Amino acid sequence: MPDIEVILPEKKAEQPAEVPRADEAPVVRRRKLRFMSFGSGSSGNCAYFGNDDGGVLIDAGVDTKFVFEALRKNGITDDMVKGVVLTHDHGDHVRYAYNIVRRYKHIRLYCTPRLMNGLLRRHSVSRRIKEYQENVFKEIPFKIADFTITAFDASHDGSDNMGFMIENDGQKFVVAPDMGIINARTAFYAKEANYLMLESNYDSRMLDEGSYP
Repeated sequence: MPDIEVILPEKKAEQPAEVPRADEAPVVRRRKLRFMSFGSGSSGNCAYFGNDDGGVLIDAGVDTKFVFEALRKNGITDDMVKGVVLTHDHGDHVRYAYNIVRRYKHIRLYCTPRLMNGLLRRHSVSRRIKEYQENVFKEIPFKIADFTITAFDASHDGSDNMGFMIENDGQKFVVAPDMGIINARTAFYAKEANYLMLESNYDSRMLDEGSYP
């Protein structure tokens, strides 16, 4: 089972369909949102965010078998995982990225070119991982299924570091891991969020005296 399962707004009981009047705005159906964390910390980071129809993995630092078995136990089938977005190139966030996309051929890997170059430089992984990559760029929204995702700059010491705002059914989920400080772009997107996940390792001496970003 995953460490955390957070079920966000519950869907209301079904009501008979009503035809809106001409002067009424159409009702937007909000599907139940799901956030599941499979690990956070130096041992491995991976989370799932989605709705009734599917979702995305955020990072890939936790054992593939464990992640997908936990998803299935919670009613999320393999085909409901639409992609993997990477926040940075440290091993505890990318260790199982190639394994996931090789095993599940429908899943694509979404990251910036700089992040992919750093991943290849820092880790012993086949260059064929690039065959599964979809390039993304900070501040330029992209689509995975019916999710609109925007990468933004975050503070860390990877080759390229980012958080994500994930939008669906009028709701905004923002995630930013491994931060030393909350920079201007992270603060901007955090204020936009309906749901927010921030993660950092705290050491007051390192923050006061060190160069760690």
